Amino acid sequence: MVIKMDDIEKFDKFLSSYTKYYQTVSEISMPCPVHDKDCPSIKHKECVSKSKEPLVSSDFMMYSFDDICRDVETIDICNLPSTVDGLYLDKKRKVLYFIEYKGVKIDRNSKRGELQDILYNMNKDSECYDKYYERLQWIYNSYGDELAFKLRLKPFETLDLALPNVYKDYCNKNSISDEDKLDLSEFLSSIKKVYIVVAISDKRNPTADRAGSYRFILRKPFDRLRDLGLFDMVEIMDHNEFKFFLERI
Repeated sequence: MVIKMDDIEKFDKFLSSYTKYYQTVSEISMPCPVHDKDCPSIKHKECVSKSKEPLVSSDFMMYSFDDICRDVETIDICNLPSTVDGLYLDKKRKVLYFIEYKGVKIDRNSKRGELQDILYNMNKDSECYDKYYERLQWIYNSYGDELAFKLRLKPFETLDLALPNVYKDYCNKNSISDEDKLDLSEFLSSIKKVYIVVAISDKRNPTADRAGSYRFILRKPFDRLRDLGLFDMVEIMDHNEFKFFLERI
């Protein structure tokens, strides 16, 4: 499907209305970001990150989509969808980028992988094995890693829940007529879409990409996003790879 230049202009005008949230990558990729608006009934989580520096130091500008979702009337701020951190529209190349910043080691063992290691080592301790193995095995079989699930969920809820409701709010507040409205569903189906997760990588580690690591367990779900046509490109990058990537767009 060929995308119309007029539709790109309409989408760009829509994004540009959120200039308040047009920020540098350094600002958006800060650990434990402080948002202008938050749910008053939800206690603010304590920041557990040891780093006080952004994941990616760059003056490249994009939209902080987390903040945009907090500033619309069509989304309940106390029940926010799981969305990517940043959006960037490349009008020239006709590409929409969805960026998620995660200050975690993507090549480390996932929480599910750690549980698997505990089960493996428990085999060597007969007393512990007799008491807990079956119970822990049941937990392991039912357990999914929270971080991995969120990284899989974010592109879906961004495309199917957040963007349509943010656009609806924009149309309501700006009195956009039905005739002038962008067919958002058609636009998102037509434009080239790229989903990038930026994390801390340790590719030189001989155990990197082993079974149980985040990179390993995300490989097939991320491949499906591309193979089934939801995204044209899905990548996991470390901060240096991403900075080099930004220089080329």
